[in-house]
Amino acid sequence: MRPLKLTISAFGPYADKMTLNLDRLGTGGLYLITGDTGAGKTTIFDAITYALYGEASGENREPSMFRSKYAAPEVPTEVELEFSCAGKTYTVRRNPEYERPKTRGSGTTKQKADAELKYPDGRIVTKQRDVDGAIREIMGIDRTQFMQIAMIAQGDFLKLLLASTEERKDIFRRIFKTQPFQTLQDRLRRDAGSLGDSCEAARRSLAQYISGISADETEEIGTKLEKARAGELPLEETVEFLRSLIGQDEEAAAALGREKELADRQLEIIDGSLGRLADREKAEASIVRNKESLAAESETLRERRAALEEQRKKAPETEAAQDEKSKLEAEIPRYDALDRLRSETERLQEALELRRKEQSEQTGRYKAGSEALTSRKEELRTLAGAGESREKLSSRKEKAENRRTRIRALSEAVEAHGEKEAELDKLQDDYRKAAEKSSIAKTRYEAMQRAFLDEQAGILAETLKDGKPCPVCGSLEHPRRAEKSESAPTQDELEKAGKDAEAAGAAAQKKSEACAVCRAQISASEQNVRSLLKELELSCGIPEAKDALRSILAETEEEIRELAAAIRSEETKLARREKLEKEIPQEEDALLTSKAELDALAETVTELTTGIREKTEQLSGERESLRFDSKRKALQRIAELEAAVLKGKEDLKKAEDAFGDSDRKVRELKAAIAGLEEQLSEKAETDRETETQKRTACAEKRREIEDRIRQVATRLTVNQAALSNIEEKAGDLAELEKRYTWLKALSNTASGNISGKEKIMLETYVQMTFFDRIIERANTRFMVMSGGRYELRRRRTAESNRSQTGLDLDVIDHYNGTERSVKTLSGGESFIASLSLALGLSDEIQSAAGGIRLDTMFVDEGFGSLDGETLDQAMKALAGLADGNRLVGIISHVAELGNRIDRQIVVTKSRGGGSHASLVL
Repeated sequence: MRPLKLTISAFGPYADKMTLNLDRLGTGGLYLITGDTGAGKTTIFDAITYALYGEASGENREPSMFRSKYAAPEVPTEVELEFSCAGKTYTVRRNPEYERPKTRGSGTTKQKADAELKYPDGRIVTKQRDVDGAIREIMGIDRTQFMQIAMIAQGDFLKLLLASTEERKDIFRRIFKTQPFQTLQDRLRRDAGSLGDSCEAARRSLAQYISGISADETEEIGTKLEKARAGELPLEETVEFLRSLIGQDEEAAAALGREKELADRQLEIIDGSLGRLADREKAEASIVRNKESLAAESETLRERRAALEEQRKKAPETEAAQDEKSKLEAEIPRYDALDRLRSETERLQEALELRRKEQSEQTGRYKAGSEALTSRKEELRTLAGAGESREKLSSRKEKAENRRTRIRALSEAVEAHGEKEAELDKLQDDYRKAAEKSSIAKTRYEAMQRAFLDEQAGILAETLKDGKPCPVCGSLEHPRRAEKSESAPTQDELEKAGKDAEAAGAAAQKKSEACAVCRAQISASEQNVRSLLKELELSCGIPEAKDALRSILAETEEEIRELAAAIRSEETKLARREKLEKEIPQEEDALLTSKAELDALAETVTELTTGIREKTEQLSGERESLRFDSKRKALQRIAELEAAVLKGKEDLKKAEDAFGDSDRKVRELKAAIAGLEEQLSEKAETDRETETQKRTACAEKRREIEDRIRQVATRLTVNQAALSNIEEKAGDLAELEKRYTWLKALSNTASGNISGKEKIMLETYVQMTFFDRIIERANTRFMVMSGGRYELRRRRTAESNRSQTGLDLDVIDHYNGTERSVKTLSGGESFIASLSLALGLSDEIQSAAGGIRLDTMFVDEGFGSLDGETLDQAMKALAGLADGNRLVGIISHVAELGNRIDRQIVVTKSRGGGSHASLVL
């Protein structure tokens, strides 16, 4: 890649648009980018980097900072680069986001960041993301690689030269992307630590399971169990011991089960005997209770038989009530017909009242509508000429508004003219002060110059001796020698006074030029104001125009308001007329409809009156033929009769049920007494006290057996669970210890923690390979720049095995055959060593990027610390680097380089701020 033409506009210190035709520098060799400190030398490289990748060369410069503080508001901030790559020419243009003046109105707006790439065939790519991807594809490298290849910044590579192993690891990690190797080291260390923790946790679990073993401790078993819990027994022996305990408890559990079955059978026999004794006692007590109940129930049976006979005598009353209820139920439909007739009469009455009310309201609406229609027709007649003067009024209003616009424009011009005159007064005052200051400075300088020249005569007079000729006039006598003044200025003071006088004169000249510009602007403004006054036919002068325009503007504003009000009035009248013309025919139709509805209501009222009279006569006849006035009273009597019938039937049923229930209970009691007496006819086998004593003894023996069974079962459950957990955890521990052994060894190797060996991590080992290739490439230039004296070498052995090593750097001194640390080099030697290392790194990165070649490189600063001989050697190495088709740009303000390198880009600062760059060939 070679830059051909660079255009910078309002970028960094460059205020205006500037174009550098870099193709004029040629295709190979060295050129110098020179200028004062801070003038913007490195900004040229920033601009190239930004054009390609959208970012500056420095990490601390954001695109939002690119806008030049010296640029005029209307100058856009952008960079355009024309470059060649692989024999093809491309053009890329970018601009950052910044604030710019609005194209319309006042104020500013945000100019969005944009990018554009033009291909050799004329194809254009826009949008930042698409341009970024296309540039990476064309260049073959990203911004980071471009920075490492194209820019050699001496300060950064001096840090690389003098860095420790740990510091170089961080630098190479960023350059060669070796972070995955460090990630692998950390992961191996974490995994090994985690496995170690898992092994320890498994051992603790085994100890916990063993401590939970339960046993019926004899002396022999107790001693062995204590050893197992203390970890003194091998794991295999502990497992075998636990299995023997489980076997013993299983045999004991079987024996205890048999004993429990025998005790259960004995208890069952005793409980049978006790149960039969309890049944005999219950039968005796039941006979006594049943005989008592039989006597009471027999008395109840006699009372209920008498109550049943009484209820059967009331049956005829119930039948009479039933007959009357049936007759009333047969008349209920006639009551329903009477209610319907009454409802129809009431409905007709309500309808009649409603229609009479509607008839009254409709009559009122018809009268009101008729009167309103007459009023609207009269209003329409008065609006017959509405809207005829609207167009004339609108035309007058438009002319008045145009005149108001011209008056306002003239007022603004008069105001601006007055401001310019005030500005001129201030500028003239500033000029008078600057001219006075310049005159004072010039007078002071001339006085100091005369005093300085006089002082030279005094200095010469001190060297005169009688008899020796004067070097000025040749006289041998010196009667009136000049004397030195105590207050005469020095050479530096005189020069400073001269610069002050020159600066004061330039300032006065600048103020004078500003006055001239302002005066020209006032002249143009005055001509414009007079032209506008003439257009408005105003004969007053500019000083009186402001008050006159204010009065005229007020009159015009009032005329516009009056015309607008008149137009609105005409438009209101016209709208009202159009509305009336549309609504009056509709209201006439509505009035006719209203009259028809009123006639229909009158006819309906007559029909309803006749219907009500007929229904009233029918209602009177039906009411006289019924026993009760209403259906409600008839239903009430029916309910009373139904309740009486129901009560009679229920009382009879209750008496019958009560008699039957007592009769059944008497029969059941007699049968129960006979059965129990038959059951007691047999003699009892044994007594209760003897059987109770036998059962108590047997139950106690059974409880003891159950307690022993629970103890054995608990031990079995605990020990079987312990055996299962111990066997499972023992297998897990064996597998964990196996994995931990090899993973720990692998982690120690990757982390450089092998006992007795140098501490070289896996990432460092990978970086050593890159470092060796960089050193090999660097030495091809370091030997040249050091006159064959020095050669870089990576330190092969560590000073101790306790700290990380592998990336320490030494230098071989071929003059005395010694090898020592690079930190012992002098300042100039360190510079050429770091420059060599930087060039070696650039070559290695180009190789790693697939052999990408940049035909242009930049070397930034560092030459000021070199003596003449070392500078010659460095320039020779750089010239070798630039052999063929490669341009090397050296960014420096060292004057000596300007004498050595003819092709230059000179960056200068301007007085008004900002910088400018030009080619010197």
